[in-house]
Amino acid sequence: MAGLEKISHIQFSFLIFGFITGFEGLFLSEAKVLQQDVWIANVVNIFMGIGVLSLICYVQRQFPQKSLAEICNHLIGKWVGKAMLCIYLLNNLENASGGFRALSMFYTTILLPNTNANIMILACVICSTYGVYIGLGTLVRTNFAVLPFFLIGFLATCLFVFPEIQTNPFLPPFQSKFSEIIVQSLHLFTFTFSELITFGFLMSRVEQPQKLFSSSLIAIIMSGLYMLIITYLTLGSLGLNYVKASTFPFFSTLQLVKFGEYLERIEVILIGLWTVLTLIYSIVLQYVFTLILGNVFNIKKKKPFVFVVGLLFFAHASRSFIRTADHFTYGDKIFPISSLLPCIIFPILLAVFAMIRKRSKEPIRGT
Repeated sequence: MAGLEKISHIQFSFLIFGFITGFEGLFLSEAKVLQQDVWIANVVNIFMGIGVLSLICYVQRQFPQKSLAEICNHLIGKWVGKAMLCIYLLNNLENASGGFRALSMFYTTILLPNTNANIMILACVICSTYGVYIGLGTLVRTNFAVLPFFLIGFLATCLFVFPEIQTNPFLPPFQSKFSEIIVQSLHLFTFTFSELITFGFLMSRVEQPQKLFSSSLIAIIMSGLYMLIITYLTLGSLGLNYVKASTFPFFSTLQLVKFGEYLERIEVILIGLWTVLTLIYSIVLQYVFTLILGNVFNIKKKKPFVFVVGLLFFAHASRSFIRTADHFTYGDKIFPISSLLPCIIFPILLAVFAMIRKRSKEPIRGT
């Protein structure tokens, strides 16, 4: 973990976009439930993300020189703050393990069916641990270099898939129950913008904090538009019934793209770029986990500690969600509930305490 170097607000926003787009497009489970009403969940998700971003940015503005972990200890108290951070660490570990397992599941299902899943997980953990070791600056530059190629490939895919769409897959709207829309909106939020709490722990590392909110807001809107586009293309080209039956519906959509003899398997190129972004997703989680764990246990030299955390991540991921059904059950039933405290209640609690503290310090004006 090379020094605590600073990053620009542009790099920070690109990192948010790469983080969200790298993982969430894998299963599209919300589209399987809501079908043509999935766009409603996406719109609600964007507004929820903006709300959480506003809370975290507000807290960070009150203590611009402190990290969110330090702010937590300062506002809530040392021991209660450490307890809240430990709850987040558990959520972070579960999230990272789910990401490693999902990536290994994809490769062992689609591309490498004879490869042991734990070997794939080990390879991913080695990459993520090395990414944490070389530092945040190198990570954001890698993300900055990969994203343009990913976006170019994605836009080209959109152009070639669009002719396969015969009708608007978002019509007729409002066919789902209100309760289903709310539940799936929360589910989508859990795997996308609830992760802004992770980026909250990196906000103190941004060079121009006054531009933090605006640049992050653009990243949230662009990520939401990305989700809308891939659900539109997937539902429109494959049909509702096929999407329900497919484990990885968006990558089935990519297989419709044919450029000719030498680029007929264009989805393989996009899968490679998507893999890099998914690894960046895991690296960010592991990087923040290492920072917070060092804060909780007052570890000053974090470099040797990086490899210990890597071993922890591999041990947990290799023993978690071994069966595919367990992975889906946890993602659909358990994780949306277990993440409420660290991802939603935690930012609200910090914002409330920061507001109370700010008002208590305001001078009383005479009438």
